[in-house]
Amino acid sequence: MKARARREREKQNMRVSILEATAKIIIQEGYDKLSMRKIADEIEYTPTTLYNYYKDKAQIIEEIAKDVYMKVVADIKEILQNNKNLTLDKQLKLSFIVFIKTMTDNAEMGKAVMRSGTETIFGAGETSEPNTNKGIHMLHGLLQEGQEQAIFRKLDENVSWMLITALLGFSMNAIENQLYLNENWDDLVETYVDILTNGIMSIK
Repeated sequence: MKARARREREKQNMRVSILEATAKIIIQEGYDKLSMRKIADEIEYTPTTLYNYYKDKAQIIEEIAKDVYMKVVADIKEILQNNKNLTLDKQLKLSFIVFIKTMTDNAEMGKAVMRSGTETIFGAGETSEPNTNKGIHMLHGLLQEGQEQAIFRKLDENVSWMLITALLGFSMNAIENQLYLNENWDDLVETYVDILTNGIMSIK
């Protein structure tokens, strides 16, 4: 059992090394210059070793996207579980803030995916149906419940994806321009989140 656990740790450490090396190369040289050989050289292994983990560089990017995505989903899930006493509009605002903060806290990985030109950063291999994408499912549930309580106005079924796209666009812009390093970053995030949430509030 100990030997198996050690092998699993070694595999995980290798995986992390590959992902971090990939992100570094993309940021420094661009996705077009990325190759399995360059990644192997960066971590001081042979390309053959890399192929034991990933079939090509595109699969590595998908893995980076999936990691960022799962971190976003996990952080939002935690914040919702810890704030069930808040009204739905406040829960939604917290979720949006966590989305942006988690993305920018993982800026290097997000930047690597963005510069690779892929569009998998949020979907991460899942479909766009609300009941199959964990992140969309959580947001869809909040919006539906809010409509039932007349907190949110009646919304089109595509609003979930529209909101996610808006959050993702803001996060990517913040990463690319390093807005998250500004002193007024928290205020900027709250202002943007207020704009998004105010647009779906029920008019009373």
